[in-house]
Amino acid sequence: MASAPASVFRSIGLGSTKQSMLMLVLVWILNVAWLGLNYFWRIASVNVLLAILILFLAYAVAALAAYIYWGVRDVKEQETPYANLMVGVIVAITLLYFNFELLQIVLNALQR
Repeated sequence: MASAPASVFRSIGLGSTKQSMLMLVLVWILNVAWLGLNYFWRIASVNVLLAILILFLAYAVAALAAYIYWGVRDVKEQETPYANLMVGVIVAITLLYFNFELLQIVLNALQR
């Protein structure tokens, strides 16, 4: 029987450690693309720009949580080494940091 977190993560496309990491990379790429589009073509207002960046950041946090959940589950069930999980968490936190920094850059640019 699937647990509640497992079903939630699967429903939002985070059904494994690989999918969670892929989604973190995808969120970062979408952030960069979204900022690039708005920088060159100004297709959205500032409020929409920030709202989408914050939604991307929230999804990235969910992907990090899913990665940790699936990683710990694999360690318990399949006795995989913790080192794999820790390396993945470091990479995932780095990607989350990049997303947060992009948001900070936008907020700083808006304050000028």
